[in-house]
Amino acid sequence: MAIRGYYLGCPGWGASKLHPPGVRPAEYLERYARVFNTVEGNTTFYALPSVETVARWRDQVPDDFRFCFKFPRTITHDKLLVDCGREVDEFLERVEPLGHKLGTLILQLPARFDGSHEPRLAALLEVLPRRFRYAVELRHEAFFADTAAARDVVELLRETATDLVILDTRGVHSGHSLMMAEVRARKPALPVIVRTTAMQPIVRCVPHEVLDDGRELVEPWAPQIARWIAGDLKPYFFMHAPDEMQAPSNAYAFHAMLRRHADVGELPPWPGGPRQLALL
Repeated sequence: MAIRGYYLGCPGWGASKLHPPGVRPAEYLERYARVFNTVEGNTTFYALPSVETVARWRDQVPDDFRFCFKFPRTITHDKLLVDCGREVDEFLERVEPLGHKLGTLILQLPARFDGSHEPRLAALLEVLPRRFRYAVELRHEAFFADTAAARDVVELLRETATDLVILDTRGVHSGHSLMMAEVRARKPALPVIVRTTAMQPIVRCVPHEVLDDGRELVEPWAPQIARWIAGDLKPYFFMHAPDEMQAPSNAYAFHAMLRRHADVGELPPWPGGPRQLALL
């Protein structure tokens, strides 16, 4: 029982509801990797892990597992891709020991990174070593309209074989609870435009706090992922949740949706405690 045709994961591997009671945190990654074949690595956005930690991560996952780490915020948010060569080199050197288990590296750009900054992105993509795969997440509204900025950046990404990250926060912005309000404040409300610029598009899906209440927003991703797979792409799908403890359950539910459209294998039985089986 294993995932086929695409990569499915969560924002991290520490969701305790995924793990049976009594499991030590040091075992979380190894157990997470028994179920999912990728992880969205937010940790590098805030700080670089030690050399020893990277080696331990590499040894805890199977050969087909992929870590998708974000570039440090110093590069993307503080310096806006300018004068960051030392930081870029340090980041790439730190994660390179993961070898073939290193997946796409994500440049998550802030909302103030607009069309006028596109030459900075072009300059960075030109010098980044091509032994790694890259993807860009855009957050300025100019990139989500019929503008020269949107057309230019898509052309740039296609020319450099750089993937595009599609952030879908429609579900979280459809809720009204206090939890949803706190999450909405952190997640931009951007249009969802299905665009591909290379071979491994990335979807980051933040659904409603009760997945079934926003199912009509999540379910259409299943035939879309299936179309990408049929077109010889290998997409990533990262399932979030307003309460990240629920992300693994949401990912199980999405995989069940996708199995109705594509032969993507079967996930192992749920390894943790009780969960909301109704979501399936």
